[in-house]
Amino acid sequence: MSEQKNIEKFMGNAISDKSINTFLGFLEGVTIDGKINEREIDAILEWYKNMPELNSSQFEMLFKVLSEITTVDGIGDEEKERFIKVLNLFNSTEFYKKNTADVQRLHGLLAGLVCDSNLILEELVCLNTWLKDHDHLEEDILYQEIFNALRPLRTKKTLTTAEINSIFKLIARYVDPDHHGQLKKCVDSNDNPDFYKGKITLEDAVYCFTGASTRFKKSEWKALVENNGAKFVDDMTLKVNYLVICNKGNSAWAHVSYGRKFEQAKKWQNEGNAIKIITEDDFVALVNLAENN
Repeated sequence: MSEQKNIEKFMGNAISDKSINTFLGFLEGVTIDGKINEREIDAILEWYKNMPELNSSQFEMLFKVLSEITTVDGIGDEEKERFIKVLNLFNSTEFYKKNTADVQRLHGLLAGLVCDSNLILEELVCLNTWLKDHDHLEEDILYQEIFNALRPLRTKKTLTTAEINSIFKLIARYVDPDHHGQLKKCVDSNDNPDFYKGKITLEDAVYCFTGASTRFKKSEWKALVENNGAKFVDDMTLKVNYLVICNKGNSAWAHVSYGRKFEQAKKWQNEGNAIKIITEDDFVALVNLAENN
């Protein structure tokens, strides 16, 4: 059994709960502006089809309420409030602290906003309210990015088309608007400006890896690093020069921010430390370059 399969087996219940929390956020994002269009209905059905965790009689009430409030006239405030109360019945914190469960929900909410490949001002106004109501998440990286992106809305009470498009692109780093807002599972260096794009060194540098890879097992990464004159470590310390995010991600990561090692690296960066975050593809390109010289 592969390392990733072992992790998924051990973390099975937690992974299931993460999926449920994300789906609840997704439904909240779809309904956040009080309207549901045909493309959003298609997206709900697609998400439901791809999530075996939801194939349970306990979710019948959730979908019953959703069908009752879905009308051509839109969803009223009282109906939406009722639906959110039902959603909250399913929020799972058995395997995650409340903050983590809520960030999982935020990730899903963002997916719901763009699952129809569109983003409008009314949805962003509602998103801004949601963020204010969940300010206990203000230390989370995803929350900070979205909250900061909405600053023009709070200062001038509106957004230009260009600003809305910019927020859409930000959300698209984490979800795929062209495929029903499905969460991105593979790591692409073009998705996130946090990934370092400058010169990378091998000799005597300290490398730490996180996530699963389509290329190598952890032992093989270790050998590759050490054969190129660098040091491989399992744990994050201030001696780490490069954190490598593997391209397959990890279903056991608590939420979208590439795991705890990534969060720690970002925290240290904000404190002035020089640790750099790179992708597996960038690291492999460096090794190939070194071998060809």
